[in-house]
Amino acid sequence: ILSYQKSAGDLNYQLSAYGRSSRVHFEPDLLGDLFFNGEASDVARNLYSGGLQLDASYQLGDYHTVRGGFMFLDEYVADNSLTGVFPLGATGNPSGPAFNIPDNQVLHGIFAGAYLQDEWKILPQVTLNYGARFDEFYSSFDHENQISPRVNLIYQPTASTTLHAGYSRYFTPPPPEAVFSPNFTAYNGTSGSTGSTVNSPPKAERANYFDAGISQKLNRNLTLGLDGYYKSARNQLDDGLFGQSLVLDTFNYTQGLIYGVEATASYNQGGFSAYANLAYSIARGKNWSSSQFLFGADGPGTDLNYVRNNWIYLDHDQRVSGSFGVSYTWKQARGRTTVYCDALYGSGLRTDAAAADGSNIPNGGSLPHYWTVNMGVEQMFRWSGHDHLRARLDVENVSDNTYELRDGSGVGVNAAQFGQRAGFFGTLSYLF
Repeated sequence: ILSYQKSAGDLNYQLSAYGRSSRVHFEPDLLGDLFFNGEASDVARNLYSGGLQLDASYQLGDYHTVRGGFMFLDEYVADNSLTGVFPLGATGNPSGPAFNIPDNQVLHGIFAGAYLQDEWKILPQVTLNYGARFDEFYSSFDHENQISPRVNLIYQPTASTTLHAGYSRYFTPPPPEAVFSPNFTAYNGTSGSTGSTVNSPPKAERANYFDAGISQKLNRNLTLGLDGYYKSARNQLDDGLFGQSLVLDTFNYTQGLIYGVEATASYNQGGFSAYANLAYSIARGKNWSSSQFLFGADGPGTDLNYVRNNWIYLDHDQRVSGSFGVSYTWKQARGRTTVYCDALYGSGLRTDAAAADGSNIPNGGSLPHYWTVNMGVEQMFRWSGHDHLRARLDVENVSDNTYELRDGSGVGVNAAQFGQRAGFFGTLSYLF
């Protein structure tokens, strides 16, 4: 990243040029995957990207701050795979020795956007932010654009109360590095066939997002907050792990609906501080409208047919999430000591469930709830009036809970995943 930042009177701006190179490479257990799963995929994806970004603000009188900018991103993806498969006979069983199918692709994507907004101080207690941005996405598989208006109102009736409400329209293109379009013909008659060749290209997600909330200081130490949100999307984007390789592939739901509420609390007095966050959310989608081959064959009783006619929960949907923590700091002449304890809670991510007729409901169930408690201590050593040396010890999951995040079933979940067991981490740093 190379940035130039300038402040000249009421004008402030920053211009940045950036580049990135990243690579993901999955190497299979060749024999094990072949004999147990019928295919073994060696997948390597290389992403090269570069772009420019400008952000500027201008103080226009006492009541208006105008902001604007643009960005340009150019991405190039080389997707190379080598998949070992068996030829299949008329009975559907292997009829010969395994062989490899190469499948190499190149994708290119360009993303450009510009925005303009005004922060208007209508009254000392009322601030209105309004504006719009234009985005365009052009790639090997998609070409779309959108104008997105946005407005947000902040009202402070008293020094201790802040209310806000807003609306935003979003345009989110699919990431080219997560788009895969196999050569279906090459897999015909082999154990690598998905049973489907339907592959509509991924589209950009277009969403309307509403939120409103309140922050209330009950006294100088305690602050409470409550925020609600509602998102309605067309071409809801999602991704998952399909097949045997642990590399993400992206797809769309025709419709998406995500809404919830979040409650927060924070308390500070002297060296003591505490916080609590609790969220309730629901995330659902209907009808897979791109990369349909990822979900296997179509027809009565299949997942594709069920999702076409029913809303399902998204794989990352978790009804209740929470985080809580306390800390205390002692200050001494030669340094300071901080001890803390925090906890995380989740009601469980999604998994498949069986309907009354025995058919499968994708993401129809949820895993058991889980929680972890973490503790730590940090010591700062001071000399010459400055904090120079920091020593820290963290213990994560102090009770060594064993809990499952995924059980191997569900949309885009191809393997079981477990949370981290107990871990001990030490840090020693010196501040110049």
